[in-house]
Order: sequence, then C-alpha cells, then structure tokens
Amino acid sequence: MNRISKIIGIMIVILFFSLYFSKYSMDYNQNKKILTEEAIQEYEKDLKEGIEINPEKYQEPEKDYNNRVSKVGLNTSKLIEKGFQKGLKLLMKSLKYLEESN
Repeated sequence: MNRISKIIGIMIVILFFSLYFSKYSMDYNQNKKILTEEAIQEYEKDLKEGIEINPEKYQEPEKDYNNRVSKVGLNTSKLIEKGFQKGLKLLMKSLKYLEESN
C-alpha cells in the first residue's frame, strides 16, 4: 500500500510540473506576433503613402485553441498548485513550531 501511494504521489508531481511548464510555454508562444507577407507589404505601402499606422491593423485575429481537455488540465494543475501551496505552508508552520519549542 505504501509503495502504491508513493507511485501515485510521484505521478501527481510529474503531472503537475508538466502542466505547469506547458502553461508557461503556451503563454510565451501566444504572446509572439507573426505578420504575414501580405501584412508586411500592406504596412510598407501604408508607410510610403503616409497613412496613419495602427499595428493592430496588420495582425491577424488571435485564434482560441482552448478545448475541454486543455481546460480540465489547466484546472487540475491549478488545484494541485493550491494543494502544494497549502501543504508547504503547513510544513513551514510545523517546522517553525518545532524550532520555537526547542
């Protein structure tokens, strides 16, 4: 029974870190803006003609790639993160109590 709980605990930690880091890499990739060749040509044309430049005009609308699976994964990751935070706070309080009692 103890071995099974260790395996489950390790799997939860691995799942947490994989979801945690994939969330941040996804945020990084979503913040990058890519202009198409047509948008660059339109920008250069507008620049030569002296038309007011609005960067949003040349960017394609953002696509929403979220689905149920990614939302469940993200919510699970947040839940695990909250559990780890509470557990670490409890551990620190316990260690502080043990330190003060000595």
